[in-house]
Amino acid sequence: MKKIKLLAGLLAIASAVAFAPSLSNAQSFAFGKNKVHYNSFQWLTLRGDHVEIFYYPEEEPLARAALSLAEDSYQDLKGKFQHEVSHSIPLIVYSSHQHFEQTNVSPYSLPEGVQGFTEFSKGRVVLPYTGSFAEFRHVIHHELVHVFQLSILEEVYKKHRKASYVVPPLWFSEGLAEYWSTKWDSQGTMVVSDMVLEDRLPAIQDLWRYNGTFAVYKLGQSLCQYIGETYGDDVLRRLYTEIYKDDRFEKLLQRVTGVPTRRLSDDWVYRLKRQYFPEVKDRMTLALAGEELAGSQGVNLKPVAVPDSTLLGGCRYFFISARSGYTNIYSASWRGREQDVRSVVRGQRAAQFESFHPFQSRIDVSSKGELAFVSKWNERDALFLYDVTGKKVLLREYLDDLIALSSPAWNREGTKIAVAGLKPSGQMDIYVFDRATKELTRLTNDFYTDLDPTWSPDGKQIAFSSDRTRFGSDGHQNLFLIDTETLAIRYLTCGAWSDQTPTWSPDGSRIAFASDRSGSLDLYSVTPNGDGGRFKRLLGAAMDPSWLPGGKGILFTGYRRGGFAVYEMPVSEQVVDSFSLQTVDVPSTWRWEDTLARSTQHPLPYEPRYGLDLVQGGIAVEPTENIGEGLQGAVSDLLGNHLFYFQVGNTAQSTSDILSRMNGGAWYINLQHRWNYGVGAFHTAGDYQDAIGAQYFERKAGASILASYPFSRFSRIEGTAQGYYDEKVRDFGTSRRGFLTTHSLSLVRDNALWFATGPRDGARYNLTGALTTNWNNGRTENVMVSADLRRYLRMSQWTTIALRLQSRVSSGADPQRFALGGSYSLRGYGRRSIYGTRMYLVNAEYRFPLFDRLVLGVPLQSLELPGIEGAVFADAGNAWEKFEKFPRPKGSFGLGLRMSLGGYFVLRYDLARQTDFQRVKPGWEREFYVGFDY
Repeated sequence: MKKIKLLAGLLAIASAVAFAPSLSNAQSFAFGKNKVHYNSFQWLTLRGDHVEIFYYPEEEPLARAALSLAEDSYQDLKGKFQHEVSHSIPLIVYSSHQHFEQTNVSPYSLPEGVQGFTEFSKGRVVLPYTGSFAEFRHVIHHELVHVFQLSILEEVYKKHRKASYVVPPLWFSEGLAEYWSTKWDSQGTMVVSDMVLEDRLPAIQDLWRYNGTFAVYKLGQSLCQYIGETYGDDVLRRLYTEIYKDDRFEKLLQRVTGVPTRRLSDDWVYRLKRQYFPEVKDRMTLALAGEELAGSQGVNLKPVAVPDSTLLGGCRYFFISARSGYTNIYSASWRGREQDVRSVVRGQRAAQFESFHPFQSRIDVSSKGELAFVSKWNERDALFLYDVTGKKVLLREYLDDLIALSSPAWNREGTKIAVAGLKPSGQMDIYVFDRATKELTRLTNDFYTDLDPTWSPDGKQIAFSSDRTRFGSDGHQNLFLIDTETLAIRYLTCGAWSDQTPTWSPDGSRIAFASDRSGSLDLYSVTPNGDGGRFKRLLGAAMDPSWLPGGKGILFTGYRRGGFAVYEMPVSEQVVDSFSLQTVDVPSTWRWEDTLARSTQHPLPYEPRYGLDLVQGGIAVEPTENIGEGLQGAVSDLLGNHLFYFQVGNTAQSTSDILSRMNGGAWYINLQHRWNYGVGAFHTAGDYQDAIGAQYFERKAGASILASYPFSRFSRIEGTAQGYYDEKVRDFGTSRRGFLTTHSLSLVRDNALWFATGPRDGARYNLTGALTTNWNNGRTENVMVSADLRRYLRMSQWTTIALRLQSRVSSGADPQRFALGGSYSLRGYGRRSIYGTRMYLVNAEYRFPLFDRLVLGVPLQSLELPGIEGAVFADAGNAWEKFEKFPRPKGSFGLGLRMSLGGYFVLRYDLARQTDFQRVKPGWEREFYVGFDY
């Protein structure tokens, strides 16, 4: 299933090259962001008893660890599911998320929140190493649960054939994968306790509302854990092996547990209330403990105060927020809620600011008011220094061969920056960057996960979080101090919990940090000697502390009502739940290599193995209204780097035409390198209709080449070339026979932000030129130039003005005619009713929400419909022939409604009035269309 989007894109190119009357006719003003293959990996394989690892040489220790972990997970799941997977499981490992994002196994762009996935068609597991051994083990186990789930379903469905099958809901498939791969943790507590205490916990039948969010994983884990502890884990297995016996999952759940689903839901909710309600007695809500500064919109994370309260206008702090849909760095005043919020660095629009890693990386500001942050810039992360006053980048630097960076921290003098960095091998260590000399010094050098460095005020020590503790193999982290001269490391905290994001107080007496030692994330402080305690007992997760100037208060990120907000909280030297570090009891560290079985497997070079991705038949409708029946399919190798696409069909209208109107084509697409290219051959024959309704027959046979080069995630250049024999017979006008070539070149840029019905912010453009030449007579058949410019102006969080300008010109012996009219071009006019070899189109549309959800009362139960959006629009444009004068524009204006049913299925209904800009034509034209807004 994950190949379909990729195949659709390639099919659009291949069909444009082969099955359209001429290539210029097939230009569809394609947009879309790019998946850039910055690295050409040299793949190797390691084979185990049940799992085969695919990796590249730089990460061989990780590959051997993955093989050992995967084989252990297989044995554990074999017992739980009482099932054997019938095939060797392909597991593809990347040493960083930056590399993982380049995979061709999935055609989709992989956001940072995706830590791995299991692909359906070939059963491949793909995952990155992000620096944490415990998380690596967790994700491997999680994804292998999915492999077993799919294997059981395949076996059950083959054995018990039915007209339709029950599909397990996402909360169950993901919840079981979490329950059987990791213990309940503070992330789960953060999500579920918040829902319980805010009276937002859904019943089982409403868990689908959280599909596509992190919450569904933890809600599902909580429910699966409850079912397992109450009725036994074998019940969870039977929900897969007996899935064929029922026509709905709710009936299956009731039959296997012996309890009605509503009763099961009530019991689960009641148990959670008994667990979390008592916390209200002893804890203080975030709003009572402090003041919410930024949280009314979106996700707000990683606050940091300017050390000098007189700089940058006074009392300023910085934070990362996705409040606009894009992730930006903002500044604001900590004197009040949402006070003087300003956008400082705009992210996710250009290559150098592709991602600020808001959930993994802190930002910092120097005593001079200079901002330090990391951002993904092309293939890896770079360190940025930014002049807030001058609004310019002071430094943009890759650090040696480090792929990923996180949490840069200034020293007090503003001369050095400590940062955590990930090497191609997967090692995450602490480094110091000298601003003047640009020298990078490595402070730690091992496979422990070292994160979030912070300088002591005197610059002699750096505190950081690490799993280099005896408890680290279970995913726990403690705080450590490292001497910047001797590199000696000592414990600052110690225990079976996770201490995170330390930050040194201005006077050097304390280090604030977040810890889940009480079961949920809360804020603590510790002295350099290891004595400390909790600031306050907070109700709700609190993290990312940052000291205010003077050390009398802190900023932090708090989680409440499903969102992240920035809070300010006064603090004193008095703490609760105090603790101290007993140095005599400090345990020894662990080595993750010691937890693995020794692998004696010898690596083998990767040899492509091909398998079927897609085969389907159906009826195809060509844009110029040619109809035919056909079959199409795709075959690719295990890594998705090499794709073969084929298509056969027939447009015969009688048995005598079957052979002469046979259509077919085959293409090879190479996606392994930054340059994507393809070659193919084709034969087509059929009847067509041009823009003015004239019928003609055309036969083409030839070969094609296509290529695309992405400059970044947001822009690319792409071209096609084809040579073919062409036979075109018109009912009226000039016919032709001869050898033709067609070339096209496009420049594309797209950084648009999408909502459910279409783009809402950013810009898109496509500039294309195409040339078709008849080499029998040396005649230029067609020259086509087109431009499509789109801009989306955000007026508020949910409202947008969308602008589009299109222009196309075609000339030559057989020019293309462009058609206007219909819901997707010039509204209020008949579809394709205006045509010519030249055209222009201008659209302006104001988009706004009308209803968030609609609930209709129907017998027995209510029916909930998706939200409805409104639009007010005005269009202008026209088309004309070369010999005609530039015409007056035809125009329209009107109102529209949009409803998204998911994916491409957006229902659009428009009411439009025609105008020639001198008078308005009486009556409203009604149009219905399925598809995204422009």
